[in-house]
Parts: sequence; structure tokens; C-alpha cells
Amino acid sequence: MRRVAGLLVIVIFMGLVSAGVGGWCHLEGARQSLSFGFLLIAAYLLGDILSWFRFPKITGYIVAGVFAGPYVSNFIPMDTVVGLKLLDSLALAVIALSAGGELELAGIKRRCRRICWGVAFQVIGVFTGIFLLILAGSQFIPFLKNAPAPVVLSAAGIIGVLSIARSPSSAMAIISESKAKGPFTETMLGVTLIIDVLVIALFAVAVSVALAVAQPDVRVDAVFLISVGIELIGSILIGIALGWAVDYYITRFGAELPVFILGTAFLVTFFSDQFARFLDTFYAIRFHLEPLLTCMTAGFFIRNFTKNGDFFIKRLDRLSLPVYILFFSLVGASLNLAALRQTWMPALLLVIGRSFFIWTSAWLSGRLGGDPPVFAQMAGFSYIAQAGVSLGLCGILGRSFPDWGAAAAVMVVAMISINQLIGPVTFKYALDRVGEARGKRHATGS
Repeated sequence: MRRVAGLLVIVIFMGLVSAGVGGWCHLEGARQSLSFGFLLIAAYLLGDILSWFRFPKITGYIVAGVFAGPYVSNFIPMDTVVGLKLLDSLALAVIALSAGGELELAGIKRRCRRICWGVAFQVIGVFTGIFLLILAGSQFIPFLKNAPAPVVLSAAGIIGVLSIARSPSSAMAIISESKAKGPFTETMLGVTLIIDVLVIALFAVAVSVALAVAQPDVRVDAVFLISVGIELIGSILIGIALGWAVDYYITRFGAELPVFILGTAFLVTFFSDQFARFLDTFYAIRFHLEPLLTCMTAGFFIRNFTKNGDFFIKRLDRLSLPVYILFFSLVGASLNLAALRQTWMPALLLVIGRSFFIWTSAWLSGRLGGDPPVFAQMAGFSYIAQAGVSLGLCGILGRSFPDWGAAAAVMVVAMISINQLIGPVTFKYALDRVGEARGKRHATGS
């Protein structure tokens, strides 16, 4: 009850601030600081409250962000959400370091066959299912109704690729909160991370092919595809160098590691953004390193190829709570509810179709990969959430196809918003059912 009372008090206080009581509305800097502080405290309290009802805490963080954001209470206006984008990227970089550090090479080798089956079936199954679903229902989608066949094919292909994307950040948050450990968790995390990297390359291919299909005078841009490959390889190489640098710091100094990790994550995020702007401004070259992939690679390198892997993960865990609160509350504040209101019907149908194809593909891959029946049944519930990479790719979709890309991006953003709300809940349910969450491991004696 104390948390409920505390939440009500700060909501009332922010309501008074928003109404301009006491002149706070005229102090813009103070207003932004208050909004940010309110978001963090409200998300923490609501996460704890929802955990009483067996919901994952990150659901509370997201819901708090939705309520505080520009589409509900407007306690945090859109310009403030945009201004906090750097903090959002910083938190995602730390989560990526943790995600890479959770991947043990020995475990991947033991489950390589199952992970490969999972990736192959879900990429092919989800893409094919959504592609055919869009073709069959194109007359019920406003921007595709009466559109020429090349546009329908292009939209179906790109939306199919975006539907493959996952949310490693959500997966890591639920795993960390549940203290989950075991073969199901390792397989799911491996599949999620690999698919999230693959979707970047697949999206580049889909956009290039769509341009060639929709505009016959445009050929498949091989240079574009090669540049994407170079970006991915470059991000991995920089990640290895970063992992070596962090390991050297731990071995040589070791003090204030959480602060060093935050600084490292900031430098990766800042450098990738500024380097891309530099090349675009002075040389008209579009080249963007992937900080998410860089940090995942660094965490993987530290965990598996240095002696400080366990020490690194334990220190990183100390950052998990504030980082998750920051990231997922900002995710909630950024969810475009206006897009959801505009296209909720086709978006909901896409969510249902995508969930069905994910569950079917995961079940088939689990059975063929030799998983226990309960693993195969629950695997599909682990891959629903979307965020991060898929939202960024939606922006590229809108810019690449001026005629219909913006409308398609709105529909996909609406689908992602729904998936991000329900995905953490279904994943926590799956971990409980397979018995790999901490409480379930104790209860079953595992």
C-alpha cells in the first residue's frame, strides 16, 4: 500500500505542475528535470506494484512511460522524450553489453543445432506467413487498397522482414528479473540475438529488391548491400577491440567498473552517431556502425575469451535496475499511440498473425531440434516482444518509399507497440512454465 500511496502522491504533484500551479510551468529546465525524475520514480513503483500480480516489472516500467508520455497525460512532452534519446541509446548499449555477456560459448556449442533450427524456422516461417498474409489482405489495408502489384509485393516483403525482428533488451530484462538459467533460456537468447542481427541485413536486401520491383529502371543496389555487410563486420571488429580494452582496464585497474562501463557505452553510442554524420556531411557516404552489435560483441568477447568474464557480469548486474527502468520507461513514453489509434485493426491482425507464425515455427524447430515437449510448446511465447532495431528500421522505411512507406511505417509501429506491451508478459509465463525462473527452479528442485 505504501507504494500505491507514493505513486498517487507523485501523480497528483505532477498534475499540479502540469497545470502551472506555483509557476513551475515557466521554468523549463526545472520542468524537464521534474518530468525525468517523475518518470523514473513512477516506473519503479508501478513495476513493483504489478509484480505483486505476477506481471514482469518491465511491464510496469513501460506502462508508466505510456501514462507519463505525450499521448496520455503529457507529463513528459514529446520534445522532452526526444531530448532524452541519448540516455535511451546509452541504456540500450549497456543492455547489449549484458546480453553479449550472458552468451557462453560452451552453451552455444552444446545448443548450436537447436539455435540454428530456431533461427532458420522463424526467419523463413514468420517472413513467409506475414508476406502471404499481407498479399491476401491487401484490400483491407488502406495504403495498399487498389495499389499496383509491385507496391503490394514490396510492402509485403519489407513488413515480413520487420515482423522477424525481436527485442533482446526485453529478453535480457526478463531473464535478469527472473534470474532464469538453463537450456531453454540459453537457446531463446541465442536465437533472439542472432535474428536481431540478421534482420538488419535482411532489411537492406528487402529494401533494395523492393526498389527494383517498384521502379523497373532501378537495379538491385549491390553497393548498398555490400556497405551493410561492411557495417556489420566493422561493428563486430570494433566490439572485439572494445572487449579487449575493457578487459585490460579490469586487469590493470578494476576500480569503479560501473562508471567505466557507462562511459564506454556513451563513447560507443556517441562515436557511431558522430562518425555517421561526419561521413554523410563531408563525403555524402551513408555508413552507420551498429552500437548494439558492437556492445553485444564486446560483452561476448569479455565473457568467453578473457579471465574477467564472471567479474564483469557481476559488476554489470549492479547497473541493471536503473538501466532497465530508464530504458523501458522511455520506450513506453515513445510508443506512438496516435499510430495505434489510426491503424489498430490491421496492426492487431498483424500481431495475431505474427504470434501464430512465431509459435508454429518455434514449435516445429523445437520438435525437430529434439527439445522436450514443454520447451517446444513454450518457445513461441518467448519471441513476441519487439523494440529497438525494428523501430529504427521503420524510420528508414518511411524515407525510402515516400509514396507508401510512411503509412506502412505507422502500421508497423502500431504492431510493435502492441507486441512490446504483451511480449514481456508471455515470456515470463514461458520461463515459469519450463521451470527455469529462479522461484520455479527452487520449487522443482532443479
